[in-house]
Amino acid sequence: MPVDEKKGNYFGTEIDRKWWKRYRKDGLFARGNGKFWMDEEGIRFHRLLTRSPLLIRWEEISGATLGKWHAGRWAAGRPVLKVDFVRGGRNLCAGFHLSADWLQMQRLADDLTTKGRTQG
Repeated sequence: MPVDEKKGNYFGTEIDRKWWKRYRKDGLFARGNGKFWMDEEGIRFHRLLTRSPLLIRWEEISGATLGKWHAGRWAAGRPVLKVDFVRGGRNLCAGFHLSADWLQMQRLADDLTTKGRTQG
């Protein structure tokens, strides 16, 4: 595992940014705690008690923003990283809670947006 991994929570993946439309394929339906990291392929999140991590490839990512809600879950005022990506012709948005520090999370969102645009 990479040394820059962060413990966090995966909130789920929405279709077309609608909280009531959750994406169910590719292991992206189940929520949970785990570890988040980035590598040469993209961003990964390995939920506890699962065999393989979720992967969102750099070329799929169209941007990242922050919010307080995602997929029907509230983060109690803490930042939720929302990663927009396209897979199978669908506009998807995965949500992660990784830190309570808004400034740190905004930097991560900006980095993901930049890297997604340059790799995509």
